[in-house]
Amino acid sequence: MMKDIFFISKQFLFEVMSAPKTTEDTPPPLVYLVNFENYLKPKHSTKCQPLQRFEKPIGKVSRITRNLKRLKLIRWYYSASQRFGQLPLPKFLEFLRARNDDGLCKRKTGFEIYCEMASIHGFHIFVGAKTWQRILWWLLICTAVLLSLLIVTMSLSMSNERPTMRSITTMMKPSSEVPFPAITICAFEMFPLTRLRSKSKEWGVPPEMLWNLNFTSLQPLISKNISWKNVLEELATPMCNQIQRCEWDSPLRNCTDKLTALWTLDQRLCCSFNHQQQLFSSHLGLTLALNQGCPVPPTNNSFGYEVLVHDSYEIPTEMTSRLLVSSGSVAHIMVQPFVNRITPSLAQISVGMRGCYLQKEHSRLSSSVYSQINCLAESRSEEIHKSCDCVPPHYPSRSGWKVCDLEQLHCVRECENNEKFKEEQARWNCLPPCQFNRYEFQSDIQILKSMENLSNASQPNHRSQQVLLRVYYDSPMAEEIVLDVYENWLTFIGTFGGITGLFMGCSFVSVFELIFFSCVRPTCNWLTRQQIMWRRRRRQRVGQANEVVRRAN
Repeated sequence: MMKDIFFISKQFLFEVMSAPKTTEDTPPPLVYLVNFENYLKPKHSTKCQPLQRFEKPIGKVSRITRNLKRLKLIRWYYSASQRFGQLPLPKFLEFLRARNDDGLCKRKTGFEIYCEMASIHGFHIFVGAKTWQRILWWLLICTAVLLSLLIVTMSLSMSNERPTMRSITTMMKPSSEVPFPAITICAFEMFPLTRLRSKSKEWGVPPEMLWNLNFTSLQPLISKNISWKNVLEELATPMCNQIQRCEWDSPLRNCTDKLTALWTLDQRLCCSFNHQQQLFSSHLGLTLALNQGCPVPPTNNSFGYEVLVHDSYEIPTEMTSRLLVSSGSVAHIMVQPFVNRITPSLAQISVGMRGCYLQKEHSRLSSSVYSQINCLAESRSEEIHKSCDCVPPHYPSRSGWKVCDLEQLHCVRECENNEKFKEEQARWNCLPPCQFNRYEFQSDIQILKSMENLSNASQPNHRSQQVLLRVYYDSPMAEEIVLDVYENWLTFIGTFGGITGLFMGCSFVSVFELIFFSCVRPTCNWLTRQQIMWRRRRRQRVGQANEVVRRAN
């Protein structure tokens, strides 16, 4: 056959070269082109095999496989896989169908190129796998993606339910850097009996009625234009006058100027140290020597003091922690401070989610620093003012509010004992502060034996009325607790990366690969095709222009 092709081609070239040259009058000779592809086509196309199909040699392994194929289970498996591979797939899942090249080189799709180069687990199996294998791995990958999204959603829901968390940053914070608490001294009794008896005779009211402040028995006081505030101030005992000695952080440092008279919400006049101030103790703390000024009967246990330990910017209430110290004793109060601070990222969370107020987020009446106890006291005053159009004496109030008199005492008592008033306390929205100092204390009280013997010598039926009080930090170190967000952007990236890496092996490189093959590569291919088409059109325009010029010449 090759000899015939060479002879025909040689004869064709000889005829073309030996043809006589024609002039302009004679037409050119007829030239018949020979299609050489017809000689290369096989005569029997059905007997031709593809180039890459070779018969496998028969060996031991092939014989074993032939014997295994005779089993029903294996035959059923092969038939099911073939049928499964022939199932129709929707258009958006056509990439799952296996390639059937038959030895020919087909162009790879973009998805197959991405699977060959992707770093995500399982995608490389799509290349060269069968249809059922591709579908199985696609289901596994979809399951992994769904599980990772489910766990990420659960993590986000947990962070929304509990947006903040407290953690102990250090237990070695120096206690000298923590503000010292306020120490408030109050008497056991609201009003002393001697003052009650003297004032009851002066005002013409029984002492029992003054003790309970009953509205029905106070008509003589109302007729005499004696106000509620005057009654409280006349009956109360000035506690600061009973403090004989005050030493702060040093035996030679007098602290009498730091003592202030303070009214509590239960209408008692007390003496407070470090109220509305900020003092720091390095070693000794506070030492107070108190004396009631009158002998105490040995059988009477109602003589003594209440020691309230609270923050210096809080109003003492019935909920304040306190210690009872009887007369003629020495009391050591060992305070343990706890510092609660916040991180700057906490301000980015709303008040409803974090459940606490920052210092500048709530208006205040009685103090420059926000506290939950002050907020409750101020809200209580506002509710009483709405009901009675006045505020009880020594309650937090705004400028211009009227102070209640004895005539409004009945209204104030009814308002405080009303059940609706108690239910509205939950709607006052008095959240705790985000940053505060908390104080816990332990006490050790002993009887002053020397003073007891000394008093027995002069008055054998009375015991000593002196009290020696020492308040100090029990340890030079304090515990610091930080309130922080449960999950910020940095922890979310770590959580998301850990979950996606666990289920899919995904990373930032995988994301860049996906962006490249889904956006950058198709865009570059489209620009390349547009550039090629533009060059073709340009060549066509240049050729047409040259043809027009040639014809014109």
